[in-house]
Amino acid sequence: MALDKLDLMNPRTIATIKIEDIDSNPFSLSIYGESEDTTDDLIESIANHGILVPLVVSPRESRWILISGHRRLACARRLKLAEVPCEIRPIAIEDDLRIAVLEYNRQRRKLFSQLMREADELDAILSRQARDRRDANLQRGSGPLDPADCRNSDDRGGRTDSLVARTIGIGGKDLYRQARSIWLKASQGDTRALNGVKQLDSGTKTIHAAYKDLRRRDRFSSGFRPTPYDVWSFKHDRAFGIPHPGSIPPGIVAHTLHYFSEPGALIVDPMAGGGTTLDVCESMGRRCLAYDLHSTRPEVAEHDVTKGFPPETSGCDLIFCDPPYHTMLARQYAQDCAADLPLTAWKEFLEVLARNAYAALRPGGRIALLLANQTEKDLPAGLGYLDHAFMGYQAILSVGFLPERRISCPMDGSYLPQHVRKARLEGRMLGQVRDLIVARKPLDQNG
Repeated sequence: MALDKLDLMNPRTIATIKIEDIDSNPFSLSIYGESEDTTDDLIESIANHGILVPLVVSPRESRWILISGHRRLACARRLKLAEVPCEIRPIAIEDDLRIAVLEYNRQRRKLFSQLMREADELDAILSRQARDRRDANLQRGSGPLDPADCRNSDDRGGRTDSLVARTIGIGGKDLYRQARSIWLKASQGDTRALNGVKQLDSGTKTIHAAYKDLRRRDRFSSGFRPTPYDVWSFKHDRAFGIPHPGSIPPGIVAHTLHYFSEPGALIVDPMAGGGTTLDVCESMGRRCLAYDLHSTRPEVAEHDVTKGFPPETSGCDLIFCDPPYHTMLARQYAQDCAADLPLTAWKEFLEVLARNAYAALRPGGRIALLLANQTEKDLPAGLGYLDHAFMGYQAILSVGFLPERRISCPMDGSYLPQHVRKARLEGRMLGQVRDLIVARKPLDQNG
């Protein structure tokens, strides 16, 4: 039966059926999940007034399979009801039964992932229908095939996308194709696409915005034009990494890789956070090993860098570090983070990091340390600011690194207009200073 020809309007028999004889629909559960969201209001309503809208079932041998009403059935089971009213709609063909499930859920409020699971099934059904029509035409010897039955033709693809988009209510075929691209990448395990699906499900991102994030991921792999200056002023780009406290602009990582590593080099990020370094390395053809105290994505392994670098990092080419700064953003990190350390202990942490990095790098390998000044908040008594970059510089020189470059990477600023106005009135400066310290491990004892 064609997708738009299924008859769900004609009246069917209403009967009272034992709950124990009704089976949940595996197809419906695969699309919409378990009906565990039975609200107290619905349970109370059924307890007081019974089930006002009958469930919809179809006969299957000596039992019944549910087409519509999983939440009502779940509530009835919780209330230990013996029977429920049901509308009986005999549907013998499996594809027609699936279409019925989708149609009964057409007005349901759905997550992006549920819509795309609907789309997967509709596309599969349309493919089977086109194949059946094609086979029937061949058996009749009816001559050339209708282009609409050529599943791989551009025309057929466009018509299919338009029909699926219209059926699931996601807009036109262009928006649907963007959604399909995100969904396909997520099904392949792409972390950024998975994060995009999560944001789409929560309603914090639009399909177009999530699609643009995926498209921008290649901007460092082709047509990349690095700045030739030692001031790198870049903005955040959510196409790289996933949300995480203290995330950095991917442009800083990309320029570090361009100037201080070669394609195919092994890059290590021991405090990877949301994985920005991972994603930039993928875009620029570098291998990457990423670690963090608390992993935020599968590619980031859990490891405490103060205990040394893992064995697989030995002989790496570049270590990129964006360590948590002393007390800055400490409340947004986990409690055992280095940002919680007293200043003396934080300096020791930098020295341990530098020493362990020196041991892991190959001769001639580099460390890149991104650090910002600390101003105003949580400063030790009597100090106007803390120069974290200078502390990092001291730490890496103390273990034998040779200084190679200091690059200014001003923070792109997240100050609200009222913060700027207040600073002007009070004669204060808002902190923007951040530096990237790059140093090299000597090739031999003579450098």
